[in-house]
Amino acid sequence: MTQAASSVRTFLIADIRGYSRYTEEYGDEAAAALAAKFEEIVNEDVEAHDGQLVEIRGDEALVVFTSARQAIRAAVDLQAQFQEAAADLDIPLRVGIGIDSGEAVQLEDGTFRGAALNIAARLCGRAQAGEVLISDSTSRLAGRLGGLHYSDKGRVRLKNIPDPIHIFKVYSELDARPSSNRWVVMIFGKERPGLSWRLGAIVALIAAATAVGVVYLTAGEGAEPSGAASPQPLPAPTQPAEVEATDLASVVPPAIWKDCRVQPVAGARADETAACVPANGMPDRWEISRYPDGQALLAAYRSDFGRRADIHSNTGACNGFTWGGENVWNHGPGKPGGRVFCYFDGNDAVVVWTHERRDQPTHLDILVTAREGGLDHPGLTRWWRPWHHVIGKAG
Repeated sequence: MTQAASSVRTFLIADIRGYSRYTEEYGDEAAAALAAKFEEIVNEDVEAHDGQLVEIRGDEALVVFTSARQAIRAAVDLQAQFQEAAADLDIPLRVGIGIDSGEAVQLEDGTFRGAALNIAARLCGRAQAGEVLISDSTSRLAGRLGGLHYSDKGRVRLKNIPDPIHIFKVYSELDARPSSNRWVVMIFGKERPGLSWRLGAIVALIAAATAVGVVYLTAGEGAEPSGAASPQPLPAPTQPAEVEATDLASVVPPAIWKDCRVQPVAGARADETAACVPANGMPDRWEISRYPDGQALLAAYRSDFGRRADIHSNTGACNGFTWGGENVWNHGPGKPGGRVFCYFDGNDAVVVWTHERRDQPTHLDILVTAREGGLDHPGLTRWWRPWHHVIGKAG
C-alpha cells in the first residue's frame, strides 16, 4: 500500500466513559441509543469546525484537523454539547477528549499513521469525563484562544511514549466561574443535585455516631468510664432557607450582572429592564426584563416573536450548527424552563428566550435578548448554553 507525503495534522480522539458498564446495566438497545447520540453530535461538530471524521466505533471517535485552533475549539464545543445532551435527555454522555499535533501520513484507505495519533489516544485515556487534554505541541501550534482557559498539568509519562509530554487542560471561560459549593452525587456519571442538606446531615450523623462508638469501645469492655459525660443529642438537621427572587439583581449571577445597568424606564409591560454590555465582548449586548406574571411575560414574548414571519413555532434549532427556529427549552427531563427563538438580523446573531417563574419563589418571569455580531452564532451558543439555565433563578 503506497503512502502519501506526510504533513502536520492535529488529531482529536473522544471516548465515552463507562460505556461498557452502561451496556451491561441497561442493555444493548440503550447503549446503541447513547452511541447514536454521541455520533450525531460528533458529526455535526466536526463539520462545523472543518474537521474530517476518520473513524467512529460505537463509543470512540477519531477526527483529524489541518488547524490546531479548530481542533481545540471543536473539542470544547463537543464537551458543551455532550453535557447539554446528557442533561436534556437524562443520559450518561460523559466523554474524555485528547488532542495532539504532529506529522502523519495518510494511507490509501483513509487511515493515518504517526506518533501524534498514539499521544492523542493516551491523552484521551488520561482525560476525565468532561475534560479536554492537549499536548504542548498542539498548544504551541494554536496559541492561546480567546474565550478559553489553559490549565498547566505539567509533564506526564504516557504508556509506550518514551519521553514525558507537557500537557494542558482546556476549557471554556464560562466553566471557570466559582462553583456553587453544593453536594453532588454521581450516579452512573450523571450529576444529581438537590441532595445537599439531606446528604450533609446523613454524613454528619454517621461521623458523630462513629465518634461515640469509638469512645464507648475504648473505655474498657464497653463500660462507661467514670465521670464520663453522656453524649449530647444531635440537633435536628434543618433545610437551608431558599433565597427569594425579588429583582433582576437577585436572579442574574454576579459574574455577569456586573456588566448590567438598570434602565430608568422599563420595557413595555415590564417592571424592570437592564441593559448589559460584557467587558469580554461575548455577547456584544444583552438585555433582560422582569415581568409581573407569566401572562405579561408571554405577551411580551409573543410580541417579539410575532415580528419574525420567517420563523414558525416548534421548528428549527438554536445551536452552533443550525440558527433559526423556535422551541421549548428545558432544565432537564420533565422540567420546562421557558421558550426560545433565534434568527439572523443582518450580520447579528440574535437569541430571545423566556425563563418562567412557574410559582417558584426562587424564580422570576423574565425575557432576555442577546445579540452577537459577525454572524457568530456558535459563539453566542457557547455563551447561551450555561447561562440560560441560571439567569432567572436566585441563589
